[in-house]
Amino acid sequence: MTIHKPLSPIFGLNLLNSIAKKGMKIVLCLIFFGGLFACFSSLPADAQSVVPTGYVATPGEGVNQGGIYNYYDDTGNQLTDGIYGANDWSANLGNGPAYEWVGWLVADPVIAFQFSTPVTINQVGIDFNLNQSASILLPTTVTIGGTEFTVDPNAIPNDTRGTLYFNGNWTASSLTVDLMDCNTSDWIFIDEITFSGAAVPEPSVFGLLAGGFGLLMLCLRCRKSVRQF
Repeated sequence: MTIHKPLSPIFGLNLLNSIAKKGMKIVLCLIFFGGLFACFSSLPADAQSVVPTGYVATPGEGVNQGGIYNYYDDTGNQLTDGIYGANDWSANLGNGPAYEWVGWLVADPVIAFQFSTPVTINQVGIDFNLNQSASILLPTTVTIGGTEFTVDPNAIPNDTRGTLYFNGNWTASSLTVDLMDCNTSDWIFIDEITFSGAAVPEPSVFGLLAGGFGLLMLCLRCRKSVRQF
């Protein structure tokens, strides 16, 4: 008859301790690699369209300044609604002549955009109209987030609309665009402003990654100390 000796209480404690250590190691690995995945998945691979939540702009001008029509931003979001005007600035596309265009004669417009979270913008597109016979010209300078750009007066063909792109690196939750021509006898017409970039990764992602890595290293160090003992 085979006699089985009862397991030592010490053996049982060692077994439970080993299982607990392995479980803790698995949990820490999951935290570490989960944070790693969240970190890299939140980093922008390519620039994408970034839509502001709103903006505040210098009011458009019109008849009171000698214009044929009023070139107002009637909806408060005409500059970001994705609707473009025609080459013929006075064309009626369904809402009235020149409705899609916001224009300024006397004022040099300032447009302050807001975003829901901090973003990194690397390109701003501004769609202008150029019609020299109607005194609709391009601004001489465009300033975006403090960076000034000089505009070629013939950057787009006459009697057409076209988008000019300005490249830079702006990271913030707001961005200001200034259009200047220093001339009160020529109009500036724009119908759309677009942004390319990406959202800034949340700091909590990096915190999770660092915390998980720290706990994992602590666990491995403790395990090494136990083995030496």
